[in-house]
Amino acid sequence: MKIMGEIIKTFTLRWELIKSMTYKELTDRYAGSAFGLLLSVIQPMLVIGVYTLVFTFVFRVRMSGADADPTNYAFYAIAGLVPWIAVSESIAKASSSIFSKSSIVKQAIFPTEILPVATALSSLWPLVVSFIIYIVAAVFIIPQHLTWYLLLLPVIFFLQALFSIGISWFLSIVGVYFRDIGEFIGVLLMVGMFITPILYLEDMIPAAFIWPMRFNPFAHLIYMYRDVVFYGQILHPWSFVIFGSLSIILFVWGFIVFNRIKHLFANVL
Repeated sequence: MKIMGEIIKTFTLRWELIKSMTYKELTDRYAGSAFGLLLSVIQPMLVIGVYTLVFTFVFRVRMSGADADPTNYAFYAIAGLVPWIAVSESIAKASSSIFSKSSIVKQAIFPTEILPVATALSSLWPLVVSFIIYIVAAVFIIPQHLTWYLLLLPVIFFLQALFSIGISWFLSIVGVYFRDIGEFIGVLLMVGMFITPILYLEDMIPAAFIWPMRFNPFAHLIYMYRDVVFYGQILHPWSFVIFGSLSIILFVWGFIVFNRIKHLFANVL
């Protein structure tokens, strides 16, 4: 209970600073661009569009039964691509969130723990906007897939935020001591995209890989989103339990470990 009190106190006292640093993280990324923050949504949407078109019309991936229409697969793929792009972006940038701001970190009074938080939260902006666009389109194209389970979407956003912040704290620590970790993470994310059921159907997973897939946290993240925004029913209840528990554990332990080590950063940077 003591650690939870410290976490609540940190986020309560630093919330205005977290918001301003998150906004700065977004605006700095697209500084000088005519479209500004819109680019943070346009870029992932273009990637999503390309992947969806290729797998829908080139590889001709189709769902079975009543959902065999190509439109259904397109929404199925987008429901997985949107959260994957958001979480992979936060992970990719996490390792550099401390050493890239060494001048700030060296200021003894600055709360360095909020830097990975701002990096993680900045990835939620395109995630939220993309799903708003998704739901609006679904209302007109596949309204039968939308149910009251959409009300769980903010809960999944929250769990993804906890997961991203927790893993960002850990990776930012590693990034201070091993600057090349970002290249390694990039390779892992590329592999992770193809070992997670994002663009292929669950029934396409070979039997030998079904159990290993249950240890893939990103698969559970994708399952949660698809259940809520595409299937309109909870087909993977354990994904909510597993990913929810993992997110809380990562968040709490990330906070503890980061705060125990952060005083050493100035000596390394």
